[in-house]
Amino acid sequence: MAYSPYRQGTILAPVGGKNHLHVVCNNPVYYPIYGCDSILVVNITTVYPAPAHHDPACLLYKGEHPFIVHDSYVYYADAIVWKVPNVVSREQSGELIQHADITNDVFQRVLDGFQLSDFTSGKILKFFHQYCQ
Repeated sequence: MAYSPYRQGTILAPVGGKNHLHVVCNNPVYYPIYGCDSILVVNITTVYPAPAHHDPACLLYKGEHPFIVHDSYVYYADAIVWKVPNVVSREQSGELIQHADITNDVFQRVLDGFQLSDFTSGKILKFFHQYCQ
């Protein structure tokens, strides 16, 4: 059976030369701007010691997901709407790897962070309000 992304699922996707965990924030929905089903995904990245900056809107801690082995944060500045047909073909080619779902409470914190973050773009917030709540 072909892969289909879904709300609360996670995907490993290459960013900067290594795989990062991405949280799928909605079930596929027709997005007229792209003319196809689309999903909002947001990247999880490691918190590095000061003076490195991180977005404090949603912190995730080691063990809150099997892939999270260091304290991490949700990188709202890098949230993106992906076209589902591209996601499916990238998963079939092995570029994207489906990973374990996140728990309900962690997922809710990720969703809450879209509105708390100073780094969520207007375009992403509009998609979020329309399709992810």
